[in-house]
Amino acid sequence: MGGGFEGFPKAGIKFLKDLEQNNSRDWFNDNKKTYEQSVKALAEHFLSEVQAALEKKLNGEVVPKLFRVHRDVRFSKDKTPYNTHVRMAFFGKPGKTGQGTHSGFYFSLDTKGVFYGAGSMNLEKQALEKYRAAVCDGKRGASLDKMMKALVKKGCRLSEPDLKRVPSGYDIDPAYAHLLQHKGLAAWIDNKGHAKATGQDAVKQAVSAFTTVRPIHDFLMDL
Repeated sequence: MGGGFEGFPKAGIKFLKDLEQNNSRDWFNDNKKTYEQSVKALAEHFLSEVQAALEKKLNGEVVPKLFRVHRDVRFSKDKTPYNTHVRMAFFGKPGKTGQGTHSGFYFSLDTKGVFYGAGSMNLEKQALEKYRAAVCDGKRGASLDKMMKALVKKGCRLSEPDLKRVPSGYDIDPAYAHLLQHKGLAAWIDNKGHAKATGQDAVKQAVSAFTTVRPIHDFLMDL
């Protein structure tokens, strides 16, 4: 596994750290060649290799996405123009109707470390209704609660609840009511340092982490 990908180079990580200290268009343009050779090209290679490995693992199509280095600053007080991280996602493809939940796997490499995740940041209206119906089903609600507790025991970080209170109007076991406070659901594995992404086993490390958090993805895709 890895298809020749030998890890993100130290030069690429150094570029992100330098960009963090010099986040301007002039500096980026002066160092654009380093970005393209030591960050972007490697990220595209990694994206392709992880996509292929995940498709084999999941026995199905995976839709990859590499997020832009340019920040959307239109509605942000922070006007720095560039992201100082590499982020990508691998989305499971919805069923024939296209109405499936948009869940995926996530990879992030920033100046501090490497992070892996799975799930959906924000369930769309129809998917959210399906999620809440599943939580209110005694068997599925209990299964999800057990799954989330198991992920925490494995060292995973769960997404925070979106709502301060449990929405009214749902017939649910009080033990699982807290699950209704989520409008999205994800699990994360946080790693300080870059060792898991800089070696020849970077793709294997990613797929292994995604396998750990996969239960969240499978639950959402089965809604």
